Amino acid sequence: MSIFAVDFGGTRIKAGVIQDGKVLAQDVIAYKSGTSLAQSIQHVKKLCERLIVSTKTSADAMVCALPCIVSPDRSKVTRTFGKYDDAPNFDLNAWTQAEMGIPCLLENDARAAAIGEWQYGAGKGVENLAMITLGTGIGTAVICDGRPLFGKHGVAGNLCGHNTVHMNGRQCVCGLRGCVEAHAATWALPGIARESDLFSNSRLSSADVIDYRIVFAEAAQHDQLACELRDNAINCWTNLVMNLIYQYDPECVVLGGGIMAGKDIILPAIQLKLDIRIPELHRKTKILAAELGDVAALAGGWKVFKP
Repeated sequence: MSIFAVDFGGTRIKAGVIQDGKVLAQDVIAYKSGTSLAQSIQHVKKLCERLIVSTKTSADAMVCALPCIVSPDRSKVTRTFGKYDDAPNFDLNAWTQAEMGIPCLLENDARAAAIGEWQYGAGKGVENLAMITLGTGIGTAVICDGRPLFGKHGVAGNLCGHNTVHMNGRQCVCGLRGCVEAHAATWALPGIARESDLFSNSRLSSADVIDYRIVFAEAAQHDQLACELRDNAINCWTNLVMNLIYQYDPECVVLGGGIMAGKDIILPAIQLKLDIRIPELHRKTKILAAELGDVAALAGGWKVFKP
């Protein structure tokens, strides 16, 4: 028995054939930000068709990990945040049944990644885990007492990226101001950089793309703006980790996502700040880098299908 697991990321869609939590094969396609779910699902069908050819196997179901709030029964998207805004009115299960002959379950992308790391990665063996995905946006999810946390409406643990870190701060895609995302997610970084008085004299002003990879690289060369952006982001991420520890009392907090390519810089900096701010609680909570990389949500899809 195997499934197709699909991770709808900020700029890429990944699909894999998963069996017992193992990724047998995967494929990826880039897409333009702002693409609708109705358009993106056509790419998914092509990815799955290629996977069928390469693995010579079929799938019994599809699990889609989406950057949206998903109902606790995993049947529908209930809220979006500027990505796939057509998703609440798009019946993915009906589409996969009609087009591919298999059922479809939905999951929030951060929760799918948390399940993957909990079952097969950095959090294997623990009962209480908090996950942060640092990427285009900032996702969070929680495993509480050995079960993924949903709450009444599927929101519990998923919206901590919209915790307030700056009162009356920057506008966020959620409609509020001062969210962690608005101050430390990749989508917000170019705007923050360009609004700084330091931008014109920074090497970042000549960069084709402003992301955390180049910010960390330029900060290592003592670019003043890059250092400021790096320190601001790490402070925001630390506040988020601290809030998750206060709110959910996890055994570990796992940090994943594309930004964690800089884990050798990020983790020690967060650890140091936590040692100063909450030394007693920090000693009881491990701060870990994700182990599964960009297949965490795909692997987690298996446990969504077979809990």
